[in-house]
Amino acid sequence: MIKALNEEQRIAACLDSVMAATRGLDAEVVLVDSLSNDRTVEIASQYPIRIVQFERLADRGCGAAVQLGYQVANGEFIYVLDADMQLNAGFLAIAMKALEEDKGLAGVAGRLIDQAVRTQSDARRARLAAEQQSDIEVHELGGGGLYRRLAIEQVGYLANRWLKAYEEADLGARLRAAGWRLKRLHAVAVQHQGHAETNAAMLIRLWRNGRAKAGGAFLRAAWGRPWWDLAVRKQWYVFVNLAAWIVSVVGAMAGAIVGISPSLVLACVVASPLLLVALLALKKRSPAQGAWAWVSWQVVTVAAVLGCTSAPLDPFLPIPFKEVAVPSGAVNEGWMA
Repeated sequence: MIKALNEEQRIAACLDSVMAATRGLDAEVVLVDSLSNDRTVEIASQYPIRIVQFERLADRGCGAAVQLGYQVANGEFIYVLDADMQLNAGFLAIAMKALEEDKGLAGVAGRLIDQAVRTQSDARRARLAAEQQSDIEVHELGGGGLYRRLAIEQVGYLANRWLKAYEEADLGARLRAAGWRLKRLHAVAVQHQGHAETNAAMLIRLWRNGRAKAGGAFLRAAWGRPWWDLAVRKQWYVFVNLAAWIVSVVGAMAGAIVGISPSLVLACVVASPLLLVALLALKKRSPAQGAWAWVSWQVVTVAAVLGCTSAPLDPFLPIPFKEVAVPSGAVNEGWMA
Protein backbone atom coordinates (compact mmCIF):
# COMPACT_ATOMS: atom_id res chain seq x y z
CA MET A 1 0.00 0.00 0.00
CA ILE A 2 1.37 3.39 -1.04
CA LYS A 3 0.07 6.63 0.43
CA ALA A 4 0.44 9.81 -1.59
CA LEU A 5 -0.44 13.49 -1.54
CA ASN A 6 0.76 15.75 -4.37
CA GLU A 7 3.71 13.55 -5.31
CA GLU A 8 3.81 14.10 -9.10
CA GLN A 9 7.59 14.58 -8.98
CA ARG A 10 8.25 11.28 -7.20
CA ILE A 11 5.35 8.91 -7.78
CA ALA A 12 6.77 7.38 -10.97
CA ALA A 13 10.08 6.47 -9.29
CA CYS A 14 8.17 4.99 -6.36
CA LEU A 15 5.89 2.90 -8.55
CA ASP A 16 8.76 1.76 -10.78
CA SER A 17 10.52 0.45 -7.69
CA VAL A 18 7.37 -1.30 -6.46
CA MET A 19 6.76 -2.91 -9.85
CA ALA A 20 10.32 -4.24 -9.83
CA ALA A 21 10.13 -5.39 -6.19
CA THR A 22 6.86 -7.29 -6.69
CA ARG A 23 7.71 -8.85 -10.07
CA GLY A 24 7.02 -12.56 -9.88
CA LEU A 25 5.06 -12.27 -6.63
CA ASP A 26 1.34 -12.79 -6.12
CA ALA A 27 0.92 -9.11 -5.32
CA GLU A 28 -1.74 -6.43 -5.23
CA VAL A 29 -0.54 -2.81 -5.35
CA VAL A 30 -2.87 -0.17 -3.94
CA LEU A 31 -2.26 3.57 -4.07
CA VAL A 32 -4.21 5.63 -1.54
CA ASP A 33 -4.35 9.17 -2.88
CA SER A 34 -5.25 11.87 -0.36
CA LEU A 35 -7.10 13.98 -2.96
CA SER A 36 -4.00 15.32 -4.67
CA ASN A 37 -4.46 18.44 -6.79
CA ASP A 38 -1.46 17.79 -9.04
CA ARG A 39 -0.73 15.01 -11.60
CA THR A 40 -0.13 12.26 -9.04
CA VAL A 41 -3.20 10.22 -10.01
CA GLU A 42 -2.75 10.88 -13.73
CA ILE A 43 0.79 9.49 -13.61
CA ALA A 44 -0.12 6.58 -11.32
CA SER A 45 -3.00 5.59 -13.60
CA GLN A 46 -0.45 4.49 -16.20
CA TYR A 47 0.54 1.60 -13.93
CA PRO A 48 -1.39 -1.69 -13.37
CA ILE A 49 -2.40 -0.77 -9.84
CA ARG A 50 -5.53 -0.07 -7.87
CA ILE A 51 -6.08 3.59 -6.91
CA VAL A 52 -8.50 4.77 -4.24
CA GLN A 53 -9.21 8.25 -2.88
CA PHE A 54 -11.00 9.74 0.08
CA GLU A 55 -14.51 10.94 -0.64
CA ARG A 56 -14.14 13.81 1.83
CA LEU A 57 -11.25 16.21 2.20
CA ALA A 58 -11.84 16.22 5.96
CA ASP A 59 -10.68 12.59 6.13
CA ARG A 60 -7.24 13.42 4.74
CA GLY A 61 -4.42 12.39 7.09
CA CYS A 62 -1.51 10.00 7.45
CA GLY A 63 -3.36 7.63 9.74
CA ALA A 64 -6.47 7.70 7.58
CA ALA A 65 -4.48 6.97 4.41
CA VAL A 66 -2.86 3.90 5.98
CA GLN A 67 -6.16 2.69 7.39
CA LEU A 68 -7.96 3.16 4.07
CA GLY A 69 -5.31 1.03 2.39
CA TYR A 70 -5.89 -1.67 4.99
CA GLN A 71 -9.65 -1.28 4.59
CA VAL A 72 -9.51 -2.17 0.89
CA ALA A 73 -6.63 -4.66 1.11
CA ASN A 74 -6.94 -8.34 0.26
CA GLY A 75 -3.52 -9.62 1.23
CA GLU A 76 -2.37 -11.74 4.13
CA PHE A 77 0.64 -9.42 4.44
CA ILE A 78 0.61 -5.65 3.99
CA TYR A 79 3.55 -3.42 3.14
CA VAL A 80 3.14 0.28 3.98
CA LEU A 81 5.13 2.66 1.78
CA ASP A 82 5.23 6.44 1.31
CA ALA A 83 5.22 7.87 -2.20
CA ASP A 84 8.50 9.69 -1.55
CA MET A 85 10.24 6.33 -1.07
CA GLN A 86 11.64 3.71 -3.41
CA LEU A 87 11.36 0.07 -2.36
CA ASN A 88 14.55 -1.96 -2.75
CA ALA A 89 14.25 -5.01 -4.97
CA GLY A 90 14.63 -8.20 -2.97
CA PHE A 91 13.59 -6.76 0.38
CA LEU A 92 10.09 -8.23 0.33
CA ALA A 93 11.52 -11.75 0.11
CA ILE A 94 13.83 -11.05 3.06
CA ALA A 95 10.97 -9.57 5.09
CA MET A 96 8.63 -12.43 4.26
CA LYS A 97 11.21 -15.00 5.32
CA ALA A 98 11.64 -13.24 8.67
CA LEU A 99 7.89 -13.33 9.32
CA GLU A 100 7.63 -16.98 8.30
CA GLU A 101 10.49 -18.00 10.60
CA ASP A 102 9.23 -16.07 13.63
CA LYS A 103 5.48 -16.30 14.19
CA GLY A 104 5.71 -13.86 17.10
CA LEU A 105 6.63 -10.99 14.81
CA ALA A 106 3.77 -8.70 13.84
CA GLY A 107 5.89 -6.85 11.32
CA VAL A 108 9.35 -6.14 10.01
CA ALA A 109 11.03 -3.20 8.33
CA GLY A 110 14.51 -2.60 7.01
CA ARG A 111 16.92 0.27 7.09
CA LEU A 112 15.72 3.53 5.58
CA ILE A 113 18.38 5.43 3.62
CA ASP A 114 17.85 9.18 3.24
CA GLN A 115 19.06 10.45 -0.11
CA ALA A 116 19.57 13.91 1.40
CA VAL A 117 20.04 15.05 5.00
CA ARG A 118 18.55 18.50 5.54
CA THR A 119 16.97 18.60 9.01
CA GLN A 120 17.74 17.27 12.46
CA SER A 121 15.09 14.60 11.91
CA ASP A 122 16.88 13.50 8.73
CA ALA A 123 20.20 13.48 10.57
CA ARG A 124 18.80 11.31 13.37
CA ARG A 125 17.39 8.75 10.90
CA ALA A 126 20.66 8.70 8.97
CA ARG A 127 22.67 8.18 12.16
CA LEU A 128 20.45 5.31 13.33
CA ALA A 129 20.63 3.63 9.91
CA ALA A 130 24.42 3.94 9.85
CA GLU A 131 24.80 2.63 13.41
CA GLN A 132 22.59 -0.44 12.91
CA GLN A 133 24.85 -3.43 12.42
CA SER A 134 22.34 -6.28 12.76
CA ASP A 135 18.65 -7.10 13.02
CA ILE A 136 17.14 -5.40 16.08
CA GLU A 137 13.79 -5.48 17.84
CA VAL A 138 12.10 -2.06 17.90
CA HIS A 139 9.05 -0.35 19.42
CA GLU A 140 7.63 0.76 16.06
CA LEU A 141 8.31 0.52 12.33
CA GLY A 142 8.90 4.17 11.46
CA GLY A 143 9.21 4.59 7.71
CA GLY A 144 6.87 1.75 6.82
CA GLY A 145 7.23 -2.00 6.81
CA LEU A 146 5.62 -5.37 6.18
CA TYR A 147 2.83 -6.34 8.61
CA ARG A 148 1.10 -9.63 9.31
CA ARG A 149 -2.67 -9.24 8.83
CA LEU A 150 -3.39 -11.71 11.63
CA ALA A 151 -1.64 -9.42 14.11
CA ILE A 152 -3.46 -6.33 12.82
CA GLU A 153 -6.82 -8.08 13.11
CA GLN A 154 -6.03 -8.94 16.72
CA VAL A 155 -5.47 -5.27 17.64
CA GLY A 156 -8.43 -4.07 15.55
CA TYR A 157 -7.05 -1.72 12.91
CA LEU A 158 -3.81 -0.89 11.14
CA ALA A 159 -3.77 2.87 11.80
CA ASN A 160 -5.90 5.20 13.88
CA ARG A 161 -7.64 7.15 11.13
CA TRP A 162 -7.81 10.30 13.30
CA LEU A 163 -4.05 10.57 13.83
CA LYS A 164 -2.31 12.87 11.35
CA ALA A 165 1.03 11.59 12.65
CA TYR A 166 2.28 9.08 15.23
CA GLU A 167 0.18 6.39 13.56
CA GLU A 168 3.18 4.03 13.48
CA ALA A 169 3.95 4.69 17.14
CA ASP A 170 0.32 4.05 18.02
CA LEU A 171 0.30 0.79 16.07
CA GLY A 172 3.57 -0.32 17.65
CA ALA A 173 2.24 0.38 21.14
CA ARG A 174 -0.99 -1.55 20.50
CA LEU A 175 0.86 -4.52 19.02
CA ARG A 176 3.39 -4.70 21.84
CA ALA A 177 0.64 -4.41 24.46
CA ALA A 178 -1.00 -7.43 22.79
CA GLY A 179 2.20 -9.47 23.01
CA TRP A 180 3.48 -9.05 19.46
CA ARG A 181 7.00 -7.99 18.51
CA LEU A 182 8.47 -5.82 15.77
CA LYS A 183 11.88 -6.04 14.15
CA ARG A 184 14.04 -3.81 11.97
CA LEU A 185 16.23 -5.89 9.71
CA HIS A 186 19.74 -4.85 8.74
CA ALA A 187 18.87 -5.13 5.05
CA VAL A 188 18.11 -1.84 3.29
CA ALA A 189 14.37 -1.56 2.62
CA VAL A 190 13.82 1.87 1.07
CA GLN A 191 15.50 4.94 -0.32
CA HIS A 192 13.84 8.09 1.02
CA GLN A 193 13.74 11.46 -0.73
CA GLY A 194 11.80 13.54 1.79
CA HIS A 195 11.04 17.26 1.75
CA ALA A 196 13.56 19.85 0.61
CA GLU A 197 13.19 22.08 3.67
CA THR A 198 15.00 23.53 6.66
CA ASN A 199 14.37 22.72 10.33
CA ALA A 200 12.22 25.83 10.67
CA ALA A 201 10.26 25.12 7.48
CA MET A 202 9.55 21.57 8.66
CA LEU A 203 8.30 22.80 12.04
CA ILE A 204 6.05 25.38 10.40
CA ARG A 205 4.68 22.79 7.96
CA LEU A 206 3.87 20.34 10.75
CA TRP A 207 2.12 23.07 12.74
CA ARG A 208 0.06 24.28 9.78
CA ASN A 209 -1.10 20.84 8.64
CA GLY A 210 -1.99 19.78 12.17
CA ARG A 211 0.53 16.96 12.41
CA ALA A 212 2.28 18.60 15.35
CA LYS A 213 -0.88 18.15 17.45
CA ALA A 214 -0.98 14.43 16.73
CA GLY A 215 1.33 13.72 19.66
CA GLY A 216 -1.31 14.98 22.07
CA ALA A 217 -4.06 13.14 20.20
CA PHE A 218 -1.98 9.97 20.47
CA LEU A 219 -1.67 10.41 24.24
CA ARG A 220 -5.38 11.18 24.64
CA ALA A 221 -6.38 8.11 22.61
CA ALA A 222 -4.07 5.91 24.70
CA TRP A 223 -5.42 7.14 28.04
CA GLY A 224 -6.79 4.23 30.07
CA ARG A 225 -5.55 1.69 27.52
CA PRO A 226 -2.99 -1.06 28.16
CA TRP A 227 -0.49 0.82 25.99
CA TRP A 228 -0.70 4.14 27.87
CA ASP A 229 2.77 3.75 29.39
CA LEU A 230 4.22 3.00 25.94
CA ALA A 231 2.64 6.18 24.57
CA VAL A 232 4.14 8.20 27.42
CA ARG A 233 7.60 6.76 26.79
CA LYS A 234 7.33 7.72 23.14
CA GLN A 235 6.84 11.36 24.12
CA TRP A 236 8.97 11.56 27.25
CA TYR A 237 10.43 14.88 26.11
CA VAL A 238 7.00 16.56 26.33
CA PHE A 239 6.74 15.61 30.00
CA VAL A 240 10.34 16.63 30.70
CA ASN A 241 9.72 20.01 29.08
CA LEU A 242 6.49 20.55 31.01
CA ALA A 243 8.24 19.59 34.24
CA ALA A 244 10.99 22.13 33.56
CA TRP A 245 8.44 24.91 33.13
CA ILE A 246 6.46 23.83 36.19
CA VAL A 247 9.61 23.94 38.32
CA SER A 248 10.40 27.41 36.95
CA VAL A 249 6.93 28.82 37.56
CA VAL A 250 6.58 27.28 41.02
CA GLY A 251 10.02 28.60 41.95
CA ALA A 252 9.13 32.08 40.73
CA MET A 253 5.83 32.06 42.63
CA ALA A 254 7.52 30.91 45.80
CA GLY A 255 10.13 33.61 45.40
CA ALA A 256 7.49 36.29 44.92
CA ILE A 257 5.61 35.09 47.99
CA VAL A 258 8.65 35.26 50.27
CA GLY A 259 9.53 38.67 48.84
CA ILE A 260 12.79 38.11 46.98
CA SER A 261 13.87 40.69 44.41
CA PRO A 262 12.29 40.75 40.91
CA SER A 263 15.64 39.87 39.35
CA LEU A 264 15.82 36.67 41.39
CA VAL A 265 12.22 35.84 40.47
CA LEU A 266 13.16 36.23 36.80
CA ALA A 267 16.18 34.01 37.38
CA CYS A 268 13.86 31.32 38.79
CA VAL A 269 11.70 31.50 35.66
CA VAL A 270 14.58 30.99 33.23
CA ALA A 271 16.75 28.65 35.29
CA SER A 272 15.16 25.31 34.35
CA PRO A 273 14.73 26.11 30.62
CA LEU A 274 18.36 27.31 30.43
CA LEU A 275 19.53 24.12 32.12
CA LEU A 276 17.52 22.12 29.60
CA VAL A 277 19.11 24.02 26.69
CA ALA A 278 22.55 23.31 28.14
CA LEU A 279 21.82 19.59 28.52
CA LEU A 280 20.52 19.38 24.95
CA ALA A 281 23.59 21.19 23.65
CA LEU A 282 25.83 18.70 25.45
CA LYS A 283 23.84 15.75 24.14
CA LYS A 284 24.01 16.99 20.55
CA ARG A 285 27.55 18.33 20.93
CA SER A 286 26.44 21.61 19.40
CA PRO A 287 25.08 24.75 21.09
CA ALA A 288 23.15 25.68 17.94
CA GLN A 289 21.55 22.25 17.60
CA GLY A 290 20.80 22.18 21.32
CA ALA A 291 19.08 25.56 21.11
CA TRP A 292 17.07 24.47 18.08
CA ALA A 293 16.06 21.23 19.80
CA TRP A 294 14.79 23.30 22.74
CA VAL A 295 12.76 25.53 20.41
CA SER A 296 11.30 22.43 18.76
CA TRP A 297 10.38 21.02 22.16
CA GLN A 298 8.43 24.20 22.97
CA VAL A 299 6.39 24.00 19.75
CA VAL A 300 5.79 20.28 20.10
CA THR A 301 4.79 20.62 23.75
CA VAL A 302 2.26 23.37 23.04
CA ALA A 303 0.91 21.32 20.13
CA ALA A 304 0.67 18.21 22.30
CA VAL A 305 -1.31 20.08 24.95
CA LEU A 306 -3.68 21.37 22.26
CA GLY A 307 -3.96 17.89 20.76
CA CYS A 308 -4.93 16.49 24.15
CA THR A 309 -7.96 18.78 24.30
CA SER A 310 -9.73 16.95 21.47
CA ALA A 311 -11.77 13.93 22.52
CA PRO A 312 -10.70 10.79 20.64
CA LEU A 313 -13.07 9.55 17.94
CA ASP A 314 -13.86 5.94 17.08
CA PRO A 315 -10.95 4.53 15.01
CA PHE A 316 -13.13 1.66 13.81
CA LEU A 317 -15.43 3.90 11.76
CA PRO A 318 -15.09 2.95 8.07
CA ILE A 319 -13.63 5.57 5.76
CA PRO A 320 -15.74 6.63 2.75
CA PHE A 321 -13.72 6.30 -0.45
CA LYS A 322 -14.02 6.18 -4.21
CA GLU A 323 -12.34 3.85 -6.65
CA VAL A 324 -10.25 5.72 -9.20
CA ALA A 325 -8.59 2.86 -11.07
CA VAL A 326 -8.68 -0.93 -10.94
CA PRO A 327 -6.10 -3.08 -12.78
CA SER A 328 -7.44 -5.48 -15.38
CA GLY A 329 -7.92 -9.05 -14.19
CA ALA A 330 -8.78 -10.42 -10.79
CA VAL A 331 -7.29 -8.88 -7.67
CA ASN A 332 -4.58 -11.09 -6.22
CA GLU A 333 -5.10 -12.48 -2.75
CA GLY A 334 -1.54 -12.90 -1.52
CA TRP A 335 0.12 -9.56 -0.91
CA MET A 336 -0.65 -5.92 -0.76
CA ALA A 337 2.39 -3.75 -1.37
